[in-house]
Amino acid sequence: MNRPYKMFISAGELSGDIHAGKVIKHLKVQLPDLHITAIGGDYMADQGAELIYHIRDTSFMGFIEVIKHLPFIKKIWNNTIKHLKQTKPDLILLVDYPGFNLRLAKAASKMGIPCIYYISPTVWAWHKSRVKTIRKYVKKMLCILPFEEDWYKDYNVNATYIGHPLMDKEIPKQDEIPFSETDKIISLFPGSRDQEIEKHLDIMIHSSELIHQSHPEIKVAVAMAPDIDFSSYQSKYPYKWIKWIKGKNDELMKKSKFLVMASGTASLEATIHETPMVVIYITSPFTFWLGKKLVNISYISLANLIGNQEGIKELLQNDATPENIFKEAEKILSNPDYDKKVRKFLHYIKKKLGSSGASKNVSKIIIDELALESNSK
Repeated sequence: MNRPYKMFISAGELSGDIHAGKVIKHLKVQLPDLHITAIGGDYMADQGAELIYHIRDTSFMGFIEVIKHLPFIKKIWNNTIKHLKQTKPDLILLVDYPGFNLRLAKAASKMGIPCIYYISPTVWAWHKSRVKTIRKYVKKMLCILPFEEDWYKDYNVNATYIGHPLMDKEIPKQDEIPFSETDKIISLFPGSRDQEIEKHLDIMIHSSELIHQSHPEIKVAVAMAPDIDFSSYQSKYPYKWIKWIKGKNDELMKKSKFLVMASGTASLEATIHETPMVVIYITSPFTFWLGKKLVNISYISLANLIGNQEGIKELLQNDATPENIFKEAEKILSNPDYDKKVRKFLHYIKKKLGSSGASKNVSKIIIDELALESNSK
């Protein structure tokens, strides 16, 4: 490669910013002169990306929020297209954020700019019509779930499984939580958004009361999401056997005998730690009804989706009761054979995720693609 290359990255949310930042770090080792402009956040900026918009301006959750911000979203879109026309990058990396990024792939294609997509939209669950857009306008789809590669190939999409970025995560030392080595712990993970916590935490606490009654030696930890005020819950449940802990998710997952998890990426992190869990999901009755109509998947937890079986218990909507959570906890805490069976399933899923190196794999594919594009010009 005998000239500096230009690249644009679009990652509209925090998780995308983190994953893209790791990719940039690897790219800069091989291509120190690579000029990257982006929609991203602090992680990408720290690695040398020049931001045209920060994710604090682009992270809109929910239909109503998007409607309220439509004029600003249109402004972001117009300025991004203008930026691409002016800078003419050699390649665009799209990271998750499908509502915006799939439109961007189409626009970039008309400008003759190739697009690589990292972290697939969940088109295999719903919005299958989007696969046509991906096939037409995305040069390579880089998947982070093992089953996605074969799914895409059935639709003639150029897809590659590059590993899961969670496998790149450095696990901290396990001595930083306020429990002794002999304490038996269960941990509650109610979610990272106010709405999730409001739906899940009371039920989780009531289930832990049942567990504590049956097993008085058990200590309970509540994993508090950053930037969420838990003070009302702490006042409501001032039990000495409950500790409220922020910023120690990995330590809690590793130390705990059992986890009560809200559905989401955290349940896959717990899978990597091979800690038995129950996954719950509660939303409004209308949203749940609509989801059942639109979403075509058998399971909600990523571990079960990857394994194509219910290796960990899922409790949805009206089934997510304290009593049902307690039943699953009791099976794990009192039945060594069942505990071993669940841990064996989690180990199997962890092996399917593969080894670390997702970010490095993405950077290598980008470098190869830049070389290919250069030779074709």
